[in-house]
Amino acid sequence: MFKIGDKVSHPSFGVGDIEKIEEKKVLGQKEEYYILKLMVNEMTLMIPINKAEEIGLRYIIDPETVPDVLNVLSDRIDDEMHENYKQRIRSQTEMVDSGDILKVAQVVKNYTHRGTEEKLSSTERGLFERARKILVGEISIACNIEKNKAKYIIKEAVSKGDRSRQIKSH
Repeated sequence: MFKIGDKVSHPSFGVGDIEKIEEKKVLGQKEEYYILKLMVNEMTLMIPINKAEEIGLRYIIDPETVPDVLNVLSDRIDDEMHENYKQRIRSQTEMVDSGDILKVAQVVKNYTHRGTEEKLSSTERGLFERARKILVGEISIACNIEKNKAKYIIKEAVSKGDRSRQIKSH
């Protein structure tokens, strides 16, 4: 169970703070909710405590996990992305929605590379931005750095992988 003040990650909305824990009556049933204030847009979410795990609410990554995330971003091995648009969107969305930060990093890497090769659709661009915001939020909090610094670190990690790919292909 999370406590007030805990920093958590929601698989669809990213990083936020548990601002309150409240009991609400919904459809005649009393239920306890986490009141989550999101970092990105300061939107507030009410998450039933008994559904938090099912939804995928989790503590943000610790600083020791950041190198693993950066390794995914800079990994030279390209993952197969479906050529079929609908299958590609579905698989990449599932990866982001999984709440697994390494899968989120993979989506950022996949779409960064795909975006350099061809123009992303608006759906793909939206999914890429959502994944990138989640990654930026978690890295900035885990490392206690500004979001712009986290963006730079992510960009550098992906670029490192790009440079390795270029060297390997020559």
